[in-house]
Amino acid sequence: MSSDAPSEPFFSVLGAVQARRGDAPLPLGSPQQRALLAMLLLRRNDVVALDEIIDGLWGEELPRTAVGTVRSHVYRLRRALGPRIATHGQGYLLDCGPGALDLDVFEQLVADARACTAAERTGEAAELLAGALKLWRGTPLAGVPGPHAAIHRERLSELRLSVLLERIELDLRLGRHARLVPELTRLCAEHPLHGRLRELAGIALARSGPTGRPAGDEPVGRPHRTPPGPPPATRPATRPGTQPGAQPATAPGAPPGTRPGPPPAGQASPAARERPVPADASTAQPRPAQLPFSPGDLIGRTEAVRDLLDALTTPRAGSVAVAAVTGTGGVGKSALAVHVAQRLRERFPDGQLYASLRGTSAEPADPGTVLAGFLQALGAEDETIPDGREERAALFRTTVADRRILLVLDDARDTAQVEALLPGSPGCAVLVTGRAALDGLPAVRRVRLEPLAGPQALALLGAVVGPERIAAEPGQAAALAERCGGLPLALRLAGARLAARPAWSVSDFVRLLDGSHPAFPALPPFAVFPAPAGSQDGITACVRPSYDLLDDEEARLFRLLSLTRRGTTDVTGAAALGGLPPARAGQFLERMTGLGLLESPCPGVYRQYSLLRMFGAERSREDDRPDERAAALTRFLDHLLAVARTVHAAERPGHHVSGLLPPDGRPGGPDSRRRLVDPEHDGALGVAARTLEAVPSAVAVAADLALAVEPLLEGSYLWAQSLDPVRRILRTAQDQGHLRAAGRAGYVLGSALAQLGRLDEADGILDTAEHAALAVRDDAVRTEILNRRAHVCQYRAHWRRADTLHREAVAVGEAYGSTWACRNARASSVSTLLRLSRRDEAAEISRTTLASAVDAGDHHGEAYALYNLGLTARHLGRTAEAVARHRQSAALSARHGCPTVEAMNLVSETTAQLAGNRLPEAVECGERAVAATRRIGWRAAEVRALRLLGSALAAAGDRKRAGARPAQAADALVPSGRSRRPLDPSLPPLPPGGTS
Repeated sequence: MSSDAPSEPFFSVLGAVQARRGDAPLPLGSPQQRALLAMLLLRRNDVVALDEIIDGLWGEELPRTAVGTVRSHVYRLRRALGPRIATHGQGYLLDCGPGALDLDVFEQLVADARACTAAERTGEAAELLAGALKLWRGTPLAGVPGPHAAIHRERLSELRLSVLLERIELDLRLGRHARLVPELTRLCAEHPLHGRLRELAGIALARSGPTGRPAGDEPVGRPHRTPPGPPPATRPATRPGTQPGAQPATAPGAPPGTRPGPPPAGQASPAARERPVPADASTAQPRPAQLPFSPGDLIGRTEAVRDLLDALTTPRAGSVAVAAVTGTGGVGKSALAVHVAQRLRERFPDGQLYASLRGTSAEPADPGTVLAGFLQALGAEDETIPDGREERAALFRTTVADRRILLVLDDARDTAQVEALLPGSPGCAVLVTGRAALDGLPAVRRVRLEPLAGPQALALLGAVVGPERIAAEPGQAAALAERCGGLPLALRLAGARLAARPAWSVSDFVRLLDGSHPAFPALPPFAVFPAPAGSQDGITACVRPSYDLLDDEEARLFRLLSLTRRGTTDVTGAAALGGLPPARAGQFLERMTGLGLLESPCPGVYRQYSLLRMFGAERSREDDRPDERAAALTRFLDHLLAVARTVHAAERPGHHVSGLLPPDGRPGGPDSRRRLVDPEHDGALGVAARTLEAVPSAVAVAADLALAVEPLLEGSYLWAQSLDPVRRILRTAQDQGHLRAAGRAGYVLGSALAQLGRLDEADGILDTAEHAALAVRDDAVRTEILNRRAHVCQYRAHWRRADTLHREAVAVGEAYGSTWACRNARASSVSTLLRLSRRDEAAEISRTTLASAVDAGDHHGEAYALYNLGLTARHLGRTAEAVARHRQSAALSARHGCPTVEAMNLVSETTAQLAGNRLPEAVECGERAVAATRRIGWRAAEVRALRLLGSALAAAGDRKRAGARPAQAADALVPSGRSRRPLDPSLPPLPPGGTS
């Protein structure tokens, strides 16, 4: 080493991670070893704990040798760098002197530049920033693996872009417009969604003359000064740093002839200011073309585009064509409106006017200011524009009379803001967008945009990131699209970030989006979609303005709505979450709906899209104390139980279970049931399980809720969705030694496992649950447990043991005084009695349970009694009667929303049709049975239906189709074949919970 060579190494992270001593690179080893060095460099002169290093290198997928691997990496780095890496307890520290890291040098140059800017030494500041940016050698931390690197790579990239924007703004102030145009054109292509870059590109292009010099007579290098204009009363407001007329003739990166983005609301149209005045000024009229750049195609919006084109081009006698596009933030309203408007340019040859009304900002555009901008674009001189809004509106209507002009009014707050801007000429048309419903707007056509459905969302994602990457990981791509909530803005941002990182897999990105990932304990869910400094891009930037318009109470309720993680809520549920009177909660919900933070698909019901829910959850973590969040969840859990009690009472008439009687002692109606059915029943159990994480003492309420929604699980065969939350409820009850809760949760979990064919697990769970129920004398639940244990025996063809358990269930029900439990256990025994050849007894029980169910108003019991009568008739050889009974039962089940019993009847009717040798009817019914069982995911019943259909086809002579059915049946068994003992394939499918 020469004497003048520096003794200290110089480290680089603004590109590939490197270290050099003089001109000689130092060997840093593998990419993971460089990742460790990067962690130490970014925390230079500070201790990084061993646990932090392990999380940063591997995240959740820790190798068993993680600690040893880290120590090996440190050992090898010390060999290259010397003793500057020191061990401190269970961590490491890298000694890095001043100026020994390129990031330190960069930050110091930026700080010096900002000091120069403050001292008005603009040229010196620009040179310092340019020098700082030259330190970057590509993507920061390039090629370095691990979640820690992914986070800081994103952070450093945004840091570079923000400093680059500062340098460009300084160059604009120095008049360097012409040389900025190529750079900004390239940057706009790299960052197509970056609003500030597009704005700066427009300014640079507008200020560049035809020879590349700034427009006007100002020399390059002198700060650009805004020429004097009319007084504030008549001069429209402009954005800081921009000038009237600073609008490019062509958007950077756009095809020739495409108009750039609009000026700020109320700013004079550049088309009007820059167009040469024709010789015959008295007859020539300016033709403004203010429409922003539009993408060539909109995925998933074909019908909306067709509706809007039709609405704006269909002649309407004596009136202006008006169309409104509404929807939540990020759903693509502006893109759709501009796309449609661009396609209509030829239909409106006298010009197209555009204004952003900033309806979601704290200071929406003043209609009077917008009118002044429109008038200037249409050729009015500043001194001729009146001061008052009404006068300006009148002049605007006069100016556009007998002209064909299209107005695009983007992001309207309400109808009042729009009304003053409407022209009076029937040759004009208006296209309005807004998050609010704009109910008072006299619109010809209203288009409510919804998030894109799954296939459309995947198509949009593929259009941005490349279809081959979507095809390589279809499951993860679908998960990413779902995480983006189907919102085009989120999908485009996610796709753009993936497209810029070709080495990333889609699954890498999905993991990064998961805010629960332990490697990112402080990473908010929107960190992957950040808004760079000074930018209006990003999900948070899209949602935040509407949220900021809420008052404190409204904002609190919006945050609390996210805690349940449910897609929808109603007024009473929201009131419970917020601890509010229902009327006040309803007012708040309507206010949120008006701001586009909620949707109202039907009266009294409100929907919160997933990304808005994520935003609310992040705000709640920031602003709500843990005890406030826990109290809100507890109130909501009590509310869910109150609703579920009414459902249970309606589904189990005469079964008086302690803790489940409805508040007024009367059963609830169909509305109560609908509030807990799919998907909300699953949400109810999920809310219960999550509430226990914060409030374990609520386990009794959670177990009661599980028991109360069990009839809905039975009726719709939704057992699989209940497994995880009910298992968590049971575990909490067992940890606390709460026997009643353990018995109830154990009964529901055992029922789910039995119906899903996991018989050994079900046996153990139900046995433990019975002991718990017996210990606390919870006989109402014990009789149901006994009946369910009998079902397990039926599945295994243990008929005599099943008969004993049925009789015991009846005895416990009689002692308890539950008419429903007795009727249910007797009805469940019919299949057992038929297998034991006790047909007369089975027929008698079927008749008596039918009469009892009719008297009690038990529709489920009535449908099952009819099903039993069909089974009994078939066993007695009366197949026509069997078919009639099954059809009666299926129709009753369909009317009362019980698809499981409906499917069960179709399977058994197919058997009866086969027994009666009615082959065409057997084939037709068998096909409907297969479809019905598949629809609800009942695998065992699907297998039975496929086998019956195969038999019917073979008997009818269609052996080709019949041969395919056994293979399909085998495929259907794969997902459900989880019991250690196979089910008897000759059995009819057993009915859902409580009945068999």
